[in-house]
Parts: sequence; structure tokens; C-alpha cells
Amino acid sequence: MATPAFDDDPHEDSDYRGLATIVVRGTEIEAEVEMRGYREPIDGIFRWMGRIEPNDALTEIVGDLQRMPAVVKTPHGSRDAFIGDVDFWNRYRIIGKSTPPFHVATELDEVESEAGD
Repeated sequence: MATPAFDDDPHEDSDYRGLATIVVRGTEIEAEVEMRGYREPIDGIFRWMGRIEPNDALTEIVGDLQRMPAVVKTPHGSRDAFIGDVDFWNRYRIIGKSTPPFHVATELDEVESEAGD
């Protein structure tokens, strides 16, 4: 939903917003995430990225490291990723490539129906 000051919603392009389990150094941490992805036209690899909402347990493990391997689990799947690069709002960046841990439309009718939303 857009606010009166802006005509667009910064979250409308998100492919997944919701709960995820982040596995870091063998510890599972429940966190709210927002992710999106795209196919890179030059190399053809699907890349996905997003942010993890502030989470004290995650901050305790990751701290200010710029890059740490992790696994992201959602109801749609589980994928290897990297986390790090905390922003001013204490949200960690999450990045991955290839198949994402969220649903991506692949059938033409599904893609067209999502485009019409």
C-alpha cells in the first residue's frame, strides 16, 4: 500500500516477505526477511537478495562481519546464501544465486497473471 507522499510501495516488487530460518555457524535463527530475485542477462544466473529484519540473536553471531556463509529456509525451500553488510537500521543483507528459497513463477500463465496484479 502506497503512502500519500509516494505513489509506489517499496515492497511491491518483493518476491518473498515473511518468516525464514537462518542457519549460521550451526545455529538456527527465526527471522523476518524480504527478498527478491532476477535473472542476470549477461551470465543467465538467477540472483536473489534481500534484507533480514533486526534480530538480536543474529547480531550476536554475525556482529559486524561483512560476509558469512548461511542457509536460508522458507516454506518454499532451503538454499545456501551469504549474510553480512548490516545497514543503519540493523538489517543484514542476504544474497544468493541460482534457485532461491522462495517461489518464482516459471509457467507462462502464472507469469502473466502475476504481471496483471
